Amino acid sequence: MELTWLLPYLLVSVTIVLIPGQDMLFVLTQSISSGQKAGLQTVAGSITGTVFHTLLASFGLSVVFASSLLAFNILKIVGVIYLLYLAFQAFREKNPSVVLPHKKQGHYFRKGMIMNLSNPKCALFFLTFLPQFVRPELEHVNLQMLLFGFIFIIETLIIFSIIAFFASKLGQKFIQSLRFQHVLKYTKGTVFGLLGIGLLFSSR
Repeated sequence: MELTWLLPYLLVSVTIVLIPGQDMLFVLTQSISSGQKAGLQTVAGSITGTVFHTLLASFGLSVVFASSLLAFNILKIVGVIYLLYLAFQAFREKNPSVVLPHKKQGHYFRKGMIMNLSNPKCALFFLTFLPQFVRPELEHVNLQMLLFGFIFIIETLIIFSIIAFFASKLGQKFIQSLRFQHVLKYTKGTVFGLLGIGLLFSSR
């Protein structure tokens, strides 16, 4: 595959990854409040969800969400409920910037994965975005889609990991500030709440 063929996709996909979205904001807040390890676990969970969406788009299963309003709305409601639950949990936190030593890091992985999988717009995004760069004359359309998805995943992994690293450093810098803890607590809850409301009023 020629680089000139992949270059347009690389430029567009990197730009899309850099645009702040639901997953990026989630990684950012988790990294600031719970540290780098938690942030990277959240990134890993989000990436796992992206792998699933890539497979769905590559083998045409995402068309279900594009053609079925019921399927789309069911998954959307699940995502809204989960986001509002996270907002509620954030507002109830007593010490949001301290990571408990005994807390399993898999907790953050699951959060990141559920956040990604419960957003029906992710499935629709891959279904509509990846095919635009497919070259039918090269055949193996499914493999081309998988390649594009893999590139997107690598780009997301790199950029989100960088965000997690710097966001966690910011959190460490102010971890002893009680005022910062309170601001972070309500900011995180507000962000999750707004994401949930935004998803609620989203359409296909």
